[in-house]
Amino acid sequence: MRSTFGGLETTLRAIQAQRLALDLTGHNIANTDTPGYSRQVARTSATAPYCVPTMNRNTVAGQIGTGVEIDAIERMRDEFLDRQLQYENSSLGWWTTRQSGLEQLEVIFQEPSETGLAAQLNNFWSLLQDLSVRPDDANVRTPVLETAENLADTIRHTYHQLENFQKNLDQEARVLVERINSLATKIAQLNKEIVQVVGVGQNPNDLLDERELLVQELSELTDINVQTNALNSMTVSIGGTLLVSGDNTYHLRTVDDATTGFAGIVTTINGSAVDVRRGKLASTLELRDVDVNYYKDSLDSFTRTLIDEFNAVHSSGYGLNDDVSRDFFGGDSARNITVLITNPRDIAASSVPGSEGNGLNAIELARIIKDTPHATTNNATLSSFYGAMIAKLGVDADKADTALTNQTMLVNHLFNRQQSVAGVSLDEEMANMIKFQHSYNAAARMMTTIDETLDRIINGMGIVGR
Repeated sequence: MRSTFGGLETTLRAIQAQRLALDLTGHNIANTDTPGYSRQVARTSATAPYCVPTMNRNTVAGQIGTGVEIDAIERMRDEFLDRQLQYENSSLGWWTTRQSGLEQLEVIFQEPSETGLAAQLNNFWSLLQDLSVRPDDANVRTPVLETAENLADTIRHTYHQLENFQKNLDQEARVLVERINSLATKIAQLNKEIVQVVGVGQNPNDLLDERELLVQELSELTDINVQTNALNSMTVSIGGTLLVSGDNTYHLRTVDDATTGFAGIVTTINGSAVDVRRGKLASTLELRDVDVNYYKDSLDSFTRTLIDEFNAVHSSGYGLNDDVSRDFFGGDSARNITVLITNPRDIAASSVPGSEGNGLNAIELARIIKDTPHATTNNATLSSFYGAMIAKLGVDADKADTALTNQTMLVNHLFNRQQSVAGVSLDEEMANMIKFQHSYNAAARMMTTIDETLDRIINGMGIVGR
């Protein structure tokens, strides 16, 4: 026979379940603005009914329910969306860094602008044209020399800025490696805590949220592959190289290149190179090793051609002092180009000695810039070679802007989809709070009713005739 106090047990379970649901609602509301938090839901089910079918069971009309219990506190999360967002985050990190880096290169070259190298090259060409018409005019010779000095200064300054930018990118890569190692250590520690909680049969929901937030940040820094086992322990690898396994961490390490001095990325497992393909780290390395090197090499090719070709023509001409075999530019690269001529009268504008009105050599000097193709500049003139270099930078920067915009929209779309599953809706939580409150009040009222009934049985029966 069912216990007289069975009703109290049933209502007590109801009160406990609704109180826990209310507590969970409060937890959700408290974490509405917490980054990475996933909404939690209490999953309930009816407890085993009375009585159990046996040969000796009590004779009753049928099984009677015994109340409710909380089966699990479930974390609302879509793992497929998590992994998709993680993958797209790597691409977002790549394009964010690339767009910023190419924008910095555009600032370094300052094109198009009145102070850019292209404007100074055009001005130098124009003044050489004027010099060919008035080779004996000091008012023309002086600006030619001053413009040449400004041109050399701009080339050196631009090259120096490229070198500094490359060093900054190298430093940024080292910082990113340290951040990756730090995130890996935290993920491994959370793995250990999560396994301990799962091992005793509970759901470590808040710990899982904390770990997923770290994984999403890590995915923006580099491309990762993530796998979890039955105990919810996570394994993370980068390009096939293990980074985290359980509570063990295999850090990345930077090794300086003997030639460039820049950092290479290796694993502490065996010292082999790590294949980093996406994310901020990969984009930083590509900017450092590919893009900046391209513009440094192109500027060097431009400068060496300018020095060699200009000096070859200049040394064959004559200045007002009839000096011969005098180089105009000094140095051998964009790093150290200088102007050797200090006296405007020594500019070799003439093709014959003793002829102050002869400006034929100045015409040949001007042709070097805009008319004569050179093998060292891909059979292009100096002006068109430099223009093509800047055009490439503009195209690359525009492509990065477009790709970043598109990738940002995609990541935001995935994030919004994830939030539709995991995000906390205050309207929904307020509705749940009212629902659970009414259920709690009803269960409490039911317990009061049963208590009054039992009080009548215990204290009111059997007193007639006393």
